[in-house]
Amino acid sequence: PIPRTLNMAMSGMRDLSIIATPPARRLSVKTFVREYNDLVVREAILRETLRGGQVYYLYNDVENIEKARDRLAQLVPEARIG
Repeated sequence: PIPRTLNMAMSGMRDLSIIATPPARRLSVKTFVREYNDLVVREAILRETLRGGQVYYLYNDVENIEKARDRLAQLVPEARIG
């Protein structure tokens, strides 16, 4: 639906809203690229979830994504993986 909505907005069929500033008290996104390390991954996930935040874990091998999910679930059983 996003490409269709964007197309409708760009063609003038739908209004387009622009958010120029982030919401109040919004923390900026921090992105880290490192060599894989179980301890670093566990600590990063726990740090973010314990402060009430969300974690997006990027895994680019679709054929083995379930294995990656299971590994994360074992690594951080306190986290809800979905």
